[in-house]
Amino acid sequence: MEIIRIAEFENSKVAEFLAEQKFLPIQQTPIWARFQKNLGVESLRLAILENEKVVAFAQIFIKKLPLGFSKIEIPRAPLLQSAVGSRQSTEIFELLISEIEKIAIEKNAIFARFDFQKDSAIESPKLKNAREENFPLATIRIDLAKSLDEISAAMKSKGRYNIRVAQKHGVQISAEKSVDDFFALLQKTAARDGFAGHSKDFYQKFVDTLGDDCALLIARQNSKLLAAILVAFAGDTATYYFGASDHEFRNLMAPYLIQFEAIKIAKKRGCRFYDLLGIAPENSKKHRLAGVSDFKKKFGGEFVEYPLPKIIIFRPIFFALFRLAKFLRR
Repeated sequence: MEIIRIAEFENSKVAEFLAEQKFLPIQQTPIWARFQKNLGVESLRLAILENEKVVAFAQIFIKKLPLGFSKIEIPRAPLLQSAVGSRQSTEIFELLISEIEKIAIEKNAIFARFDFQKDSAIESPKLKNAREENFPLATIRIDLAKSLDEISAAMKSKGRYNIRVAQKHGVQISAEKSVDDFFALLQKTAARDGFAGHSKDFYQKFVDTLGDDCALLIARQNSKLLAAILVAFAGDTATYYFGASDHEFRNLMAPYLIQFEAIKIAKKRGCRFYDLLGIAPENSKKHRLAGVSDFKKKFGGEFVEYPLPKIIIFRPIFFALFRLAKFLRR
């Protein structure tokens, strides 16, 4: 078994491996690497081969920190071949960690963080539990192999009712390319819910870079701007990535109709799953996602839980200073 670095994505073996992945995370695709490059973030791809066949893959991102340092992020990876056994997994993880340690020296990294894909958590004494979530630890995944009638029937009755309310009020959904209205709604949502979003340029680069691999949907009633979402497509999976709405018009139930429209678009594209991205873990009523979880659960679907994120600390003193600076910025 060997591990190789792939600077760019011109690799047919990796492309074939990704095409075979079930529930492919967009963070492990070429389009995400291009999006991050447009944001100034460097990426590398690590492929593990056995008998010249890719059995595991991880796309990593190197983000710059002050004073010439960096951090390494491994989002929703490693991806494993379905037939990989426990013995192979151990060897894969050892190779992957060893290579990331080499990259950390080259890139002057303070730490590396793993946000694992389902069923691919690495076990190693070198890894410690991360203190906070970068990615949600649970999600809801809707099976798009079912008919629309079956998907609707699997929703909670309140979800179906709210979709009908929006339709009755004449809410219209359109696909657009400019993020102007989306960003205006997002600023209202951020002020209402107390979170900090990204810049307008970030969202426009998201739309422009992903192109046909994303959909920006806007819900309106006549001239009233009601809700907007950004959905990304990767392999067999569509992911509801960003959303915003105007609380003043909440009685029109536009967020329900816009999600149902996104589900229909994903199904028409041939996607197998619609991922609602993040909900609170079970029995976590005080979790930061508890409120939005109630909304997402009304669409039915399968509850999916991810392993706890892990980190490797390469420079303990600087990591402590990084943590302190992050705390003081809050």
